[in-house]
Amino acid sequence: LESARDLAASLANVSCTIAVKVGDDEKLYGSVTEAQIAEVLQEQGIEIDKHKFHLESPIKELGVFDVAVRLHPEVESTVKVWVVEE
Repeated sequence: LESARDLAASLANVSCTIAVKVGDDEKLYGSVTEAQIAEVLQEQGIEIDKHKFHLESPIKELGVFDVAVRLHPEVESTVKVWVVEE
């Protein structure tokens, strides 16, 4: 529980950028998923299982999104995800 709280505190200042291919009207080819977010964070040295991320639905547009991360039944945090054009 204590390590989850420490990780949650450090995640408050974390953001990741995911570059995606877009078509007309800035619509994404596909979507951004929990697995992609986990992979980008892993490249930054932050290990979080993709199942701990909670998206209402996959991200299908450009923008900035706050993604919930459930680290422990009592500990939740958010990660800022920037989805930008490749």
